[in-house]
Amino acid sequence: MLSVTKADFCILSGDLAYYDTDGRVHFVERIKEMIKCLDQQVVPTELEELLLAKHGGIAEVAVLGVPHPVYGEAPAAIVVPKKDIKNVAGTMEREIKDIIAGTCAEYKHLYGGVFFVEALPKTESGKIQRKALFDTWAKCTRLPL
Repeated sequence: MLSVTKADFCILSGDLAYYDTDGRVHFVERIKEMIKCLDQQVVPTELEELLLAKHGGIAEVAVLGVPHPVYGEAPAAIVVPKKDIKNVAGTMEREIKDIIAGTCAEYKHLYGGVFFVEALPKTESGKIQRKALFDTWAKCTRLPL
């Protein structure tokens, strides 16, 4: 008879998760959505939640990994500002970068840039289409795919 313990248990789901001290499983992020910058893993949702909590002018934000000549891959933020916010390309960009730089480790800094859009690509149910974010980033930078 096969005996399986909690230590042996593994589900290959493509998700990063962990057990807490009470034995509950907590979902962190899809592994393929993780960003590797300076040989460290960056969880996009961690930066997104921080920016939404710390900057009142952000309606929505999505963070993705983009190619970088020095870091290989770097976090970039695609931001939908609230309707009443002005001067997003100047002041707000600096504020967003400063929030991350002042709060997070160096490998989480927005070396990929901060870009402003009117809307994030979403599914019919309202979920952000993470695969389409790269196209959005390319349009913002005017780089060919």
